[in-house]
Amino acid sequence: MLRRVRPGRSSWPQLKRIGGERVPLGSLCREEARQLCDELLPAIPGQSPTPSGSSTPPIMSRPCWELERVIGEGCRSGNLGPEDALHLFDELLPQARPASVYALTQLLTVVARAPASSRVRYGPALAVSLFNRMARAGAKMVAPTIYTYSILIGCCCQAGRLDLSFAAFGQIFKTGLRVNVITFTHLLRALCAEKRTSDAMDIVLRRMPELGCTPNVFSYSTLLKGLCDEKKSHKALELLHMMAVDEDKGKCPPNVVSYNTVIDGFFKQGEVEKAYILYREMLDHGILPDVVTYNSIIDGLCKGKALNKANEVLQQMIGKGVIPDNFTYNNLIHGYCSLGQWKEALRMLKQMCRDGHEPDVVTYNLLIDYHCKNGRCTEARKIFDYMVERGPKPVVETYRILLHGYGTKGALAEMDDLISLMVRNDIPPDHHVFTILISAYAKCGMVDEAMLIFDKMRQQGLAPDVVSYSTIIHGYCLAGKMDEAMKLLDAMVSIGLKPNGISYNILINGYCKTGRVQDALTLFSQMLSKGIKPDTITYHMTWQVLFQAVGTAAGLLQGNSVKMIKSGNGTVEHPGNLAM
Repeated sequence: MLRRVRPGRSSWPQLKRIGGERVPLGSLCREEARQLCDELLPAIPGQSPTPSGSSTPPIMSRPCWELERVIGEGCRSGNLGPEDALHLFDELLPQARPASVYALTQLLTVVARAPASSRVRYGPALAVSLFNRMARAGAKMVAPTIYTYSILIGCCCQAGRLDLSFAAFGQIFKTGLRVNVITFTHLLRALCAEKRTSDAMDIVLRRMPELGCTPNVFSYSTLLKGLCDEKKSHKALELLHMMAVDEDKGKCPPNVVSYNTVIDGFFKQGEVEKAYILYREMLDHGILPDVVTYNSIIDGLCKGKALNKANEVLQQMIGKGVIPDNFTYNNLIHGYCSLGQWKEALRMLKQMCRDGHEPDVVTYNLLIDYHCKNGRCTEARKIFDYMVERGPKPVVETYRILLHGYGTKGALAEMDDLISLMVRNDIPPDHHVFTILISAYAKCGMVDEAMLIFDKMRQQGLAPDVVSYSTIIHGYCLAGKMDEAMKLLDAMVSIGLKPNGISYNILINGYCKTGRVQDALTLFSQMLSKGIKPDTITYHMTWQVLFQAVGTAAGLLQGNSVKMIKSGNGTVEHPGNLAM
């Protein structure tokens, strides 16, 4: 048992020594620990014993100036977490003075930026609640500044409440504060996220200048990105040129980020030539590309199968002293693999290693995918095994690629072996993995086994999607079990999933192959009634059914066939024009 010590100043070092010695050794039992706590609490310097009849010790509040100092130091060092910020806010607000607004604003910022891993959930919403507490405290006690309002507007935007953001914006004018660029930037991002680029454009080009707030490069870059996300890269280019003209007037010139945004927008819209022209224009204006610029251009050129130009850009990149990274080399390797140029892909891989870049998971996935698509699953497995032994550990995408390769060849035993390895390595199969397995077994005529995998997928908490259902339906259609296939279609609809054109094509094709003409046409009519537009494959299969039904083909062609062709695109096609 612990020797009881009378509380007092002289007892604190002794008690601290006892705790310091025995706690790390684990030699304190529960009763001894409780006794030690009872003696430690009143003995801590600066604390007084708990008054009799009260179970809660009094909270010693620090003075206002000290709290402000602690908050400032914590924010500058980056060591202030959202939980601590909440406690400090509760401690400071009741005794806040007008100058405390800066410290309180810093606390709002920390709470608003609370990461997902933090115990503080819904940081932006909680920051809005703290702002309301500040407002209720009164302007005489602590009046929000423009930076406080900027945080409030940013939080409302993150919560998807643009209406509240504009309401807060109106409050700024009522208080007589002068708006700044940061305040507008939050609104611009939110408007662009909601595809309201015309409103964002009006703010940048008209509202901000009217309020005496000159848009900066961040304002323009936000708008440029919004336009490109809406596939309005041509409007973004006009805005970029407007910025370049304004540069001569001493306003806001475009920078490398501005050009990168529009170049990437053109590439995403498939306008490779315009993106490349803008890149050359960027160089002519004396703006030096960075690694993001070069990666975007190389990626776009590789996707456009312009590998020679991509190589030229790589050499320019190296010549300008910009160091390529893994993303650069992976784009080129992917481009060469897509064109089937394995030797060139290997050459790029060797150059990547010579430049000191270790191949990452993406690199290995590209190599495995190339071999699988070319039917060389043995070589793909060797690369996979090398990853397991020495390289970066395979991720679920790696397993998917190799499983798909095995599935294409019908190598079911190898697939089962790979799934077992996946489970041993604590990588749970996802929707895609199960769908690959279902498809492989169904194509091998083992539809019952495929259904067992489908059921196992649901047992593991993965709700099948339209692709999963369509895959197992395809399996039953291949086996000629159309009634079972239709039951699955009904089951899919019953849980709220909407069959797509592929789902109907699979079933129509199944009915065609089993000679059930009327069922195929009934399903086609059902497809139209649900607003699903048939494609060329649908028409091709339906025409085949009509021609196969020799006895009734003439009558059908005069009625249903003309009607169903009109339902597709408003024109009537002659049967001879359709690919059979």
